[in-house]
Amino acid sequence: MINVLIADDQHLVRKIIESYLEPEPDLNVVGFAENGATAIDRVSSLKPDVVLMDLEMPVMDGLTATKTIAERFTDTKVLMLSIHDRQQDLAQALKLGARGYWLKNTTAQELSNAIRSVHQGYFQLASELIEKHFVKDTVIDAEFQPDIESNERLKIVETVVAEMEKKLELVKELTPQKLNKTIENTVRQEISGQSEQDANLQFRLDRLNHQVNRIKQGTNFALKAQLVCNLILIVAVIALCYAVFWQ
Repeated sequence: MINVLIADDQHLVRKIIESYLEPEPDLNVVGFAENGATAIDRVSSLKPDVVLMDLEMPVMDGLTATKTIAERFTDTKVLMLSIHDRQQDLAQALKLGARGYWLKNTTAQELSNAIRSVHQGYFQLASELIEKHFVKDTVIDAEFQPDIESNERLKIVETVVAEMEKKLELVKELTPQKLNKTIENTVRQEISGQSEQDANLQFRLDRLNHQVNRIKQGTNFALKAQLVCNLILIVAVIALCYAVFWQ
């Protein structure tokens, strides 16, 4: 059983909310309060599990009462129930200890489910508030504390931004004169490298031509030597024949 205290300065509103919760067998309305100060007293005496707290009330408003209840009665959870959908009210309520923020135009079933979720320890925001402040306008209030995963993502983003800023500074330092000089040096290096390659190629070609010439020279010498040998052989044969037949 979840015991509920309804804090609202309008009697009609208190009765309507009570009628919403009466059909729910696990929800029990234990009392009412017409302002924030009375709500604190009722929490102290009745020990409710959940307080449905109006935002604007006389004597003491709902935000001030929520802060006191969150600090003094940790077992009691506060669910704000207001007609206002202003972002500053939402942020302030959660900052002061409310476990959720719901609008009074909600249905009975939605309100009952919200009470159950808050009692179980979950934060509850009306779907209209989520759509208005976190989807359409993509507004993230500074009062909300990001979770660990969000912190890690934020660190990654900050690191990337820092690296981009460093590179941007380097680009800013690169004036047109420096850029032209850099391009000129790069071209000279490429030309120098190409010249060295051409020189090496020319040296190899020269060596190859030299070797070819040596081969040609060697071939000519061999042919000449062979011709001389043949002549000597012919002369020797003629001399031998002359000696045999003319003696």
